[in-house]
Parts: sequence; structure tokens; C-alpha cells
Amino acid sequence: MNKSSIVIVTLFALIGGFSLSWYINANKPIELESGLWFGEQARALPEFELVDHNREPLTRSQLTGQWSLMFFGFTHCPDICPIALQTLTDMVKAIDDTDVSSALQIYFVSVDPERDSPEILAKYVTYFNPAFRGATAPLEQLTPLTRALGIAHAIRNKTDASPDYDVDHSAAIVLINPRAEYAGLFGAPQDALAMARDMTRIIERNPL
Repeated sequence: MNKSSIVIVTLFALIGGFSLSWYINANKPIELESGLWFGEQARALPEFELVDHNREPLTRSQLTGQWSLMFFGFTHCPDICPIALQTLTDMVKAIDDTDVSSALQIYFVSVDPERDSPEILAKYVTYFNPAFRGATAPLEQLTPLTRALGIAHAIRNKTDASPDYDVDHSAAIVLINPRAEYAGLFGAPQDALAMARDMTRIIERNPL
């Protein structure tokens, strides 16, 4: 074998090794620092219709073509909800790649529709980040979605004599992929920096 042939063989070997390495890495299961990635076990969401804080419909089809993080709570929540929204705010700020951040939408869904009107949600959600989107719906419309995501919620201590009552709810942040599938979960307490790294890893491996 002459020198030129050796060079060509070596070059093809390098290209083949790179391609194999790329294929293995591209198909390797994603391991998250701070959450669970469902991979091929992702589940399609049911059809639903909420109303966002601009009084526009929010449906399953609107979640396609983007990555979404969704947190379920209520605006009268004294601690868990503001902490989660601040964590999501810090997470977005910590993502350096604009392609990643632009592919991601954050939703705050109220499980207290009686008190959380679109106007109240607008003030509450945009206080944390103007790009965040709040939404809610009557409980009979909301429950099929929360049930599909494993999000528990219940109103407690409600009486006709007082508008003050408590709402129990799950503290997890749900990840929805661009096919509108339940794709992952970030349990509480959440870490903003770890979530930023996780979302960067997910979106870079699965670009829109």
C-alpha cells in the first residue's frame, strides 16, 4: 500500500470513528441532574382547552413545536408557587444559548380558577417574567389535564362565609416535548442552575 492509500484509509477510519461516536452519543439516553427524562416512554397529552392571561385559548395543539415547562399552583399560594416561579425565572436567566431559551415556553396553570381570573394571573405571572404565560379553566376542564400529568390538587377549608381557603397541589414542574407529550418531571425542591443545564442538554439533543 502506497503512502496516498494509507492517508485515504486513515482518513476514512477517522470519519467512520467520528460518525460512530456521534451516533452513539445522539442515541444515548439523556441523564438529567435534577429531574426525570421519560424518553420513549413519553405520553401524549389529552385534548384540553384553558384560557390564558390574555383571555386567549390555550390548547394541546399550541404546545406542539416547542418545549414547555408547566407548573400548577394558585396566586394566593404563600410559598411553593412563588418559589417555583422564581426558580423558573432564574433558570431562564442561566441558559446562555439563545436557541435553547427561545425554544422554551414557561406556563403557570392555576388550579384555583374561582379566584384566579386572567387579569390576576397576568399581574402575578408577568411579575416574575413577562414571557411567562398564565392560564386556568373551570375544574371540570382542567382536571383531565392534571390527571394525565399526575398533578394532584384539592381545595380545602372553603366555606360560603369566607373567600379565604387553601389549595393543596403538587409541587413538580412538568416537561412537555414539541409533540405535546408528557416527557419529564422536575420534583421539588428544584435547582435553577441544574434545570438550566438539563434543559440545555435536552434541547440541544432534540432541536426543533
